[in-house]
Amino acid sequence: MKKQGVLSRVFRVLFCLIVLSALPGNVRADQDVILVLSSGATPYQQAAETLKSIFSTQDLKVRVLLAERISRQDPAELTRRYPAEIWVAIGSRAAGYLNRGLPESVSLVYCMVADPDKSGLKSGRKKITGVSVTKTVKEQFEIIGEALPEVRSVAMLYRSSSIKSLQSLVDLNTHLPENWTLESVDIDTTDSMAAAIDELFRKKADLIWTMADSAIYNRATVNNLLLSSLRQQVPVFGFSGSFVKAGAVLGLGTSPALQGEYAAALVLDLLDGKPVVSEPVSSGVSLVINKAVADRLGLTFSADVLAQATIIGGE
Repeated sequence: MKKQGVLSRVFRVLFCLIVLSALPGNVRADQDVILVLSSGATPYQQAAETLKSIFSTQDLKVRVLLAERISRQDPAELTRRYPAEIWVAIGSRAAGYLNRGLPESVSLVYCMVADPDKSGLKSGRKKITGVSVTKTVKEQFEIIGEALPEVRSVAMLYRSSSIKSLQSLVDLNTHLPENWTLESVDIDTTDSMAAAIDELFRKKADLIWTMADSAIYNRATVNNLLLSSLRQQVPVFGFSGSFVKAGAVLGLGTSPALQGEYAAALVLDLLDGKPVVSEPVSSGVSLVINKAVADRLGLTFSADVLAQATIIGGE
């Protein structure tokens, strides 16, 4: 009986060891994941901290690099120095750099990227997946229509010399709701950005729509546009939460922590051998309303819209 008891305990120990060795955490143990941040900006740091926190519970080794410090190096050389199966890009700059240079054998996960399609992240590479900080043009129009049901015309700035800008113009025309009209101003045909903004407001549209494009929007352009918005009493739809804080009536805001959480989940799925999800998702993206600006423009929102939005400004 004693010998059978000893054998029974031995079998139980062996069984537990076999089960533990098959757990995902052990399979992932000692795996390397490289995080590359576009810069040291706070939102990117917040996303990175979330990723590191989640990976620490999975026994994953994490190394953090800044794109601005490694951008002159060949990504292929970096992969030889850091032989990780999965790299995570945080921000558009890091994503573009890694997408162009990483070997095809390496998987790339990205987050905090404004427009994956126009950044070239949806074509070419097979092992790529990620999270966008915006919503599609169609989804944006749905949000605008629900928040401001009186809107029937929108206006936008674009550059005919920019492929990205022209693609956005095509997207807006393609997904424009029925009975809506689109007015556009080509900055490249005007004398200055100030002149382009003046012409934009002469279109008398119900709403000015903006896109994340550094060739169009910088601090000076945003300030000029928002001052004109108040003077002309025309609301602006901002492409980021910072834009809304600066004075756009409404727009899209992003939670870096939620972006990091979803990117971490995509990494763990890849390590578990699950299929790559090629289409980017917009996790942690929601409507932001600047109540103070809305009050100055005499705009009100329904209780349902307010319940879904993050409210800034006002009482």
